[in-house]
Amino acid sequence: MTISDKIYSLTHSQETLTTALAASPTSSPGHLVKTLYEDHHKKPIASGGYLETLMGVLDRSNANDTQPMPSLEPTQADLDCAAECGKFGSRPSDLFLKIYCDVLAVLETNSWAGVVSPPLLGSRGVVNLSIISVIPDIIQHHYDCIVRAESEVFLATNFWQASKSASKICDALVELSRRAMTRGKKVVVKMMYDRANLKMLRESHLLVDDAEMASDEIKLPKRSDMPGLDFELVNFHQPVFGTFHCKFLIVDRKMALLNSNNIQDRPNVEMMVHLEGPIVDSLYDTALISWFRPMHPPLPLLDTRYRPPEGGYKFGIDNEYATTWNLDGSKGAELFNNVGQDAGGLHDGEEGKEKSTSSGALNARIPFISGAYQTITEHLNAGDQPETRASIQYEPPTSSADEYTPHILHAPHGECPMVLVNRAPNGKPGNQNSALHNAQDAAWLAGLKYAQRKVFIQSPTFNAAPVVDGILNAVRRGIECTLYIDVGFNDGGEALPGQGGTNEEVSKTMFAQLTGEEKEKLRLYWYTGKDQIKPINASAQKRNCHVKLMIIDDSVGIVGNGNQDTQSWYHSQEVNVMIDNPTVCQEWLDGIRGNQNTHLHELQKDGIYRDKDGNPLTDSTGVGSGFRGTVKGIQGSIARVRGKGGF
Repeated sequence: MTISDKIYSLTHSQETLTTALAASPTSSPGHLVKTLYEDHHKKPIASGGYLETLMGVLDRSNANDTQPMPSLEPTQADLDCAAECGKFGSRPSDLFLKIYCDVLAVLETNSWAGVVSPPLLGSRGVVNLSIISVIPDIIQHHYDCIVRAESEVFLATNFWQASKSASKICDALVELSRRAMTRGKKVVVKMMYDRANLKMLRESHLLVDDAEMASDEIKLPKRSDMPGLDFELVNFHQPVFGTFHCKFLIVDRKMALLNSNNIQDRPNVEMMVHLEGPIVDSLYDTALISWFRPMHPPLPLLDTRYRPPEGGYKFGIDNEYATTWNLDGSKGAELFNNVGQDAGGLHDGEEGKEKSTSSGALNARIPFISGAYQTITEHLNAGDQPETRASIQYEPPTSSADEYTPHILHAPHGECPMVLVNRAPNGKPGNQNSALHNAQDAAWLAGLKYAQRKVFIQSPTFNAAPVVDGILNAVRRGIECTLYIDVGFNDGGEALPGQGGTNEEVSKTMFAQLTGEEKEKLRLYWYTGKDQIKPINASAQKRNCHVKLMIIDDSVGIVGNGNQDTQSWYHSQEVNVMIDNPTVCQEWLDGIRGNQNTHLHELQKDGIYRDKDGNPLTDSTGVGSGFRGTVKGIQGSIARVRGKGGF
């Protein structure tokens, strides 16, 4: 492909939605985008309800108005040009630039196809911390970041459900309010979620009133209980299928958390990354686009760009947002003993200290996990599965590198190239090719297309036709593709017509299309908990995994909210970041391997899992194509809307 003058101009513009809103803070972000880059404008996110969606379905005039995905590999001149189309700080790798070229191509017909202002698409930053663990660990870090806010907080989640996880966020808001009142300066808090509401017949972005906030399903604090906050909440869904599937947190334009989990209790292992650097401004811009409505009051830092911390980026326990909860394993225990006993704990880590010192001494049977001495099973059961028992005997690790360490304290590193690869919601029924024309899908496809050696993917579901074809094409050209997928995850919803089928169906179909030699390049595994001897069907709600990660050639990683299923590829709004850093990618891979037993449970080359005695799993849901599957799928879809399904 050749990067056009138009794309080059867009990415070099001095104007973004954030700067436009800073100049007119009482305006609607959704309306401002109509005047930005208006020579080639398209709405990034519609504001209307079902009527607008219906008119869009009836109007087929733009169903195929997108440029085809690039088919030729970028030339060296293309890569040189792409390197100039992002504020990367240093030249990215050729692999990263090739993928970025395909991402840039989606801007040709839609300037907002990345759900971020084009000048902020390519950026840079650092990954200070990653968490690959149960939801309480990730929510604890949300708490630790929220309570340290000084000016503003933006919190986005797909689903919010009254739960232990939600209560922890509520506690953070109340504590933040208390601190703000002590300082004498209010903090502005904006929050978004996606809950079905009949009012969306008229409008897709709804302000949530006090009555809904206090309802049994939500149970947010009353505004009177948060006097130190200017709190505003929007409920967003683009009818019919355009789910707001984003999950992120931005605090004071200083840091951002990008995660796979919703704010609810689920028996899931999830993934979160803590980001700092100019990439935070890119996520901030996406947040404004998603909000759409005028803000009352506006965010106070609209005209304050990201500023690196004094003295440079801090990693590990030296980071200002770190607490003793972030410590795991023998190294963590040693650090805890050095810093956790200080007066007041470390950066609000008193709760972790109190829990740890009351739990006994570290020994070979009870490792140090997340600021506490506890067994791995106890730790995993904190993810809303208290009755699950270990089925494999714990073996102490032979070295610290083999320890169960859900918190990945990344090695110090400089700013690395990053690209925000998002997609806007698409409410239209059906899976039109035009719905693939976005930064997220383009990045995934390009990763598969340009890989030279290997691709790793972990996702709860895997059935979208483009990624299935992409994997098959990759293995046919000799690329080793490793897939970590959940057996039985959301089988009911995935069995619906047009949704791609269950993971078990897809695994068999994929292997059936490959030759014997090609099958050796496809390595498919069912997710298995760290304390389990074999996979457990996700329908049992005991040991599930909701991680969403792609790593290409051990050097380029894409992480965020997007699943590898039909809903994510064609309909949901999602946020992902692509990074160019082999060290961080290796630390992620080490964390994935160390915190689960999935690598021990590969499917055989007919797409069926059998244990060491040759027996297949006996706990399959049995959901598949046909009438029964459709009925189960409808039930599953209803459960999703009510927050009880597999998003």
